[in-house]
Amino acid sequence: MATPHFAADQDHVDGGRRSILGNFRSVFIGRLFSSLSMWLALMLLAKLSDPMTVGIYALAQALCIPIGEVAKMGLREIHSSSTSGPYLFGNYLALRLVAAGVALVLMVASGILQTNSAVVIWVVVLYALTRCMELVSDMVHGLFQAHERMDYIGRSLCLLGPLSLLFLSAGYWATGSLVVAVFGQFLAQLLVLAFYDVPMGRRCAKLRSSEAVGPPIWDRGALQGLALQALPLAFATVLVMIAVYLPRLVVESALGLSALGLFAALTALSMSPNRVVNSMGIAVSVRLAHYHAAGDRARFVGLLGRFALGVAAFGTLAVAIAAAFGDVILGLVYTAEFAAQGNLFVWLTGAATLRCIADVLKFGMVASRRFWWLAAQYAVVALVAVLTSFTLIPRLALTGAGIAMCLIFASHLIVVTLGLLYNLPRTRQADAVA
Repeated sequence: MATPHFAADQDHVDGGRRSILGNFRSVFIGRLFSSLSMWLALMLLAKLSDPMTVGIYALAQALCIPIGEVAKMGLREIHSSSTSGPYLFGNYLALRLVAAGVALVLMVASGILQTNSAVVIWVVVLYALTRCMELVSDMVHGLFQAHERMDYIGRSLCLLGPLSLLFLSAGYWATGSLVVAVFGQFLAQLLVLAFYDVPMGRRCAKLRSSEAVGPPIWDRGALQGLALQALPLAFATVLVMIAVYLPRLVVESALGLSALGLFAALTALSMSPNRVVNSMGIAVSVRLAHYHAAGDRARFVGLLGRFALGVAAFGTLAVAIAAAFGDVILGLVYTAEFAAQGNLFVWLTGAATLRCIADVLKFGMVASRRFWWLAAQYAVVALVAVLTSFTLIPRLALTGAGIAMCLIFASHLIVVTLGLLYNLPRTRQADAVA
């Protein structure tokens, strides 16, 4: 008979829970690989092709990513945070497949309505299929998260990022066809889903519970119940996607695909620290929630304040570097056509700094569990995005797009700060009086 110590070790090896630090490290590395691969994809396309081709790829992203994010409906978070309940993984998977099917139709329809170019439509279709495969993988990742096996998620992302980048770059280099290159990304997503995510999901479920990764369960009542539960999160995601992706669509509509290629490539470079900030936020969110629940305002404000000030300091330095050496950096990373947009790069780096600070403060709002405040804040930010995008971009071209991005994330920072001040943890004395 195995000793308790041996059993614990065996549980760790075969699928048991890992430490919080280990889980954070796994997710951080995985997200870093994913973020770097997405940026390198744009960089390689810029090096191998021209702004028009980059613009076509960026248009597919701008059409498909927001729809795909909304289609997630927060199901992964709901499943991973549910300790008990009437729903099985098959229920979640069934609803996710329904959402993916609807999303695929909407993605393809948006591509057809946006353009009559066969090449653009094929790129949108293949990218849409890739996002739908990613929706299924994300649901399996929710199973990993529920069993606190973030290392499985990290390995999946570390496999997918480089493989997708390899297939994309090799496909374009060999054929000069963006359609072939995006098909390579679809193939990479399908391979990781079929040969890593699903097998590891089955292993994880078998070791930790009686629930298995199997066929979806088509229970109408369960689907309706889950959909109602996920509706607020889906609505909030719609507002977030408007704020982030509407400027790209307006740039394409008002200025053309080449301008979108320039704008998307510079945005990807300037916004790249955001994923790192979010990974760090995940690491401190549990402690912030503890401080808020305990009414420990001093530690809550101290931890959140140090985090925000550190991000602000690095962001200010990044803006200064962009102002001084932006054209040189863009010339090295991309090409001379992109280097001519140094002024836009400064605006976008400023917008990225504002976004990162706002995202830090957002973790304080999440710790307060005032989710309706977040939805209201995103509604304000989405409204600012609509007003600034349609007003500034047609008049000021790409400079207007950069200014619009700054105004969008400045409004985000203002409203999240106001919401956080209102929802600061009450002191123990205040609780006693209450």
